[in-house]
Amino acid sequence: MGIRLLLIILALWALYIIVRRYLSRSIDSGNRQENNTTDNMVQCKVCNTYLPESEALIKEGDFFCSEAHLIAGNDES
Repeated sequence: MGIRLLLIILALWALYIIVRRYLSRSIDSGNRQENNTTDNMVQCKVCNTYLPESEALIKEGDFFCSEAHLIAGNDES
């Protein structure tokens, strides 16, 4: 009886380890896919600095790196 109990405990422990590794790998691969996304680089109309499109301010199809340049860009038009 003692050997059977020991074998059952070892089998459950091995199953736990396998499931835990499988879940951690699937979570890690999901994080890698999110981190590999790239963002288009755009150029500020005023200072010509490049920045990611997601961080740029857009007005009438032009990109700006800051609110001050957004206002300055509108003054030039």
